[in-house]
Amino acid sequence: MQQKPKQVQSGIQPRTQPASCLGQALGGLALACYAMTAMAGEGYKLRQSPVGVFGGEMAASLENPGFFGTAALSHTNIYKVVDGDGNNVSLPARNLPLPTGTLTRGAAPDGTYALTVPAAAIGFEQPQTQINILAGYLTQSTYGDGHIAFAMNLPLIRQSRTFTATNPAGTISPTPNPALPAALRGAISGVAAAANAQVQAAVANTLASQNADTSGMGDTELSVVWIRQQDSLKIAAGASLFVPTGNYNKDRGPNPGFGNFYTLRPGVAVSYALNPNHGSEVWDSGVTIAGRLSFGMNSTNKDTNYRSGNFIYAEAGIVKVMGNWAVGSNVLAINQVTDDSGTGAAVGGNRYKTYAAGPFISYKLPGKEAGFNLHFSQSFGSSNALVSRTLQLRFIKAW
Repeated sequence: MQQKPKQVQSGIQPRTQPASCLGQALGGLALACYAMTAMAGEGYKLRQSPVGVFGGEMAASLENPGFFGTAALSHTNIYKVVDGDGNNVSLPARNLPLPTGTLTRGAAPDGTYALTVPAAAIGFEQPQTQINILAGYLTQSTYGDGHIAFAMNLPLIRQSRTFTATNPAGTISPTPNPALPAALRGAISGVAAAANAQVQAAVANTLASQNADTSGMGDTELSVVWIRQQDSLKIAAGASLFVPTGNYNKDRGPNPGFGNFYTLRPGVAVSYALNPNHGSEVWDSGVTIAGRLSFGMNSTNKDTNYRSGNFIYAEAGIVKVMGNWAVGSNVLAINQVTDDSGTGAAVGGNRYKTYAAGPFISYKLPGKEAGFNLHFSQSFGSSNALVSRTLQLRFIKAW
């Protein structure tokens, strides 16, 4: 079936043609080029916060058995998205073959000309405020000389994303010969104008899905950890399971939840007090060092048929206690070690990688089993990832 031609932006009126010609040849390709939900840990992120876990409490002795809790308020500014080379992602330059055969009645067969669309920079900013409520219980009984802690972490998240992209109009390649009949040149220009309109529609569609304000519950983390302390050494080994309880819509850019899939993350953490007696006459008075290593395994997102690759998380920290105050810093690395798979997964892996570091300061309330920890973290060396900086205030309490 044929349809009446529409007046395109260039003002050129092409001849009638089957409606499916441009749609099949251009529409799917144009829209696919702007998909932002896939690649390198679905949505350029993994279920591992790029903010260090270690704070002043790494120097504390083993907590008393019973209930404990943590409340953390974090403000994060995600200010860019980077590709595999660490550069800002952009809309790619492309050559879209033009379906001119039918319109020109075979004078210019399909693919004789292409629409050359230049690359376009992307602007990205997403401020995010998050409250994490963690509650747990440390057993009175010991197992293998260690206590067992059970914990549940519930995040509440508010996000506001600003995504901008301007794609300049494409040009016809090669340039039609001026000696061609005016009707033929007009037909070719008409097809190019329609293709340009589809490209701009694809950009607008992407902007509509990405520019959004969202809020709601994030994904719940359930943890079981065995903890043993002997003199200056403390060891914690266990696993966390992330459950898809978060607010999530696969057709929306920002989401409090990561998706309809599970993540299992076993790991171990070790801390060692260099001078547990805090002898003031030596440099290592009140100094504790710590390290953490874990491995994250993702299932397939049932809503998108996309599976983010598995990853390794490593963190190191150091703190110095001075009375009720403590200062320190940590550094972390998150590296995806297997490729993404499933619908839309890019060939070649496009693995997620990021590092982060920052200082913290802690204060223990005198005579209380409670304290505060203020922590700043900055991402760096990232690829196929969101890049962010975070300020977090954490309150820790044992009952």
